[in-house]
Formats: sequence, C-alpha cells, structure tokens
Amino acid sequence: MTTTSDLRLLSAEGLMGKTLAGSNVFLARTWATWDGSYPILYLHSPGEDMESLGNVSAPQFTVTATIRVSARVEVKHLPRNGGAAAALVQLEDIQQQIKMALINFPPLMKRLQQYPFVRSEIRDSGEGESELAELVMDIGMEFYQGPEDFYPLEVNTTLPPTLDPAAEIAAIQPVGPLQHISITNDLTNVFDATGIYDNPPFPDAVNAAPRTAGPDGRAEGGLDIDLTQ
Repeated sequence: MTTTSDLRLLSAEGLMGKTLAGSNVFLARTWATWDGSYPILYLHSPGEDMESLGNVSAPQFTVTATIRVSARVEVKHLPRNGGAAAALVQLEDIQQQIKMALINFPPLMKRLQQYPFVRSEIRDSGEGESELAELVMDIGMEFYQGPEDFYPLEVNTTLPPTLDPAAEIAAIQPVGPLQHISITNDLTNVFDATGIYDNPPFPDAVNAAPRTAGPDGRAEGGLDIDLTQ
C-alpha cells in the first residue's frame, strides 16, 4: 500500500545531501532538531485528492498527494539589493536541484503513476539585518489505491512494517552493461523431414517427425556478438 506519508518520507530521503541545503532536510517530527543554519528544506503534505475510478465492483481511486517542499535561505544585506539578488539565485539553484533529486527517483517512481504537476513560487523579505527568501514547491504525486488498502478482509492485529527509505534505495539493483548477444536460428523453410535431434534449441517449437516444415530441432545458423565497452 502506498500512502502520502510514505511519499513524504521517500522525498526527504531523496533530497538529503542533493541540494545546497545539504543535510538540512526536515519533516514535522524532526523540525525541532534544526540548528538555525541556512539553507534549509522543510517538507510536509498539505493536500491529498482521491478521485474514484467509477462505478466498478469495488472502490478504486486515483490519489494525488501534494508534497510541499519549502526552501529557505538567508543572505546578508548588500549594497544595491545585492543580498536579495544572491538569495534569489540560491533559490533558483535549489529549485532545479529539487527537481533533479525527486523526478524519476526510483524509490518514488515504483509507487507512482505520474507527477501530474509541479508548482513553484519564490517569496522574499528584506526586513531585519539580512535578506530572507523562500521557495515553495508543490509536487503532485499520483498513485492508485484499491479496496485492499481500506477495510481489511481479515482481522490482522500485527502492525504493518515501517517504511525504511534507505532500504528501499539499497534494494534497487543497478543495470549492468550489455556484454554479449547470442542468436540461434532453427528455420521453418530448412528442415530434416525425419530427423530427431537431442537438446533442440527451441523444444516447444519443434514439429514432430515426419514433418513437412521446420523447426526440426537443430540449429541451422547462429551468431555470437561480443560488445566492447
């Protein structure tokens, strides 16, 4: 089962160390551990929409969770609004870094149908001794929920396993480069009418003898290709 809470946790894991904020990535439960340094990312989920898939045999929904990422920076005042400009440049960099970190992030992608929207807004304030600016990004994450995700069919008193984002990432196996291709041909228009061959390359496709067409159970041709990297 995928939930908005799962997606928020995975988003925080995906952003950790991937932006100018470094490890300053916080959820509601960890906000109190912030040491006051900038930049900072703060995640929460202000909205969730559930749209029914129609009058079907069981309740099914397309769910869109809004994951909000607030990025905040602080820059000292500089002449000719230089501090404000520097703060905006930092936020623009962080905006792109957030997109690069989350869009197509494998632990998220295997739970999502699509990212239906990404909305961004930059706000700045020149009050006080420094320039404070904030980027607010709302990222839509669409997923499916069906009847199995709601009222249980059987009583189960055990708690569901706790989501471990680090384990999710570790479980993803990297795709290795293609190194070798082997092609074997057991032709239909070249055949032995009565021959029976041991260990045919395509046993389920062999026509029984006597036959009027192949495959006959022997390889009439083939090709081995080694791919250099």
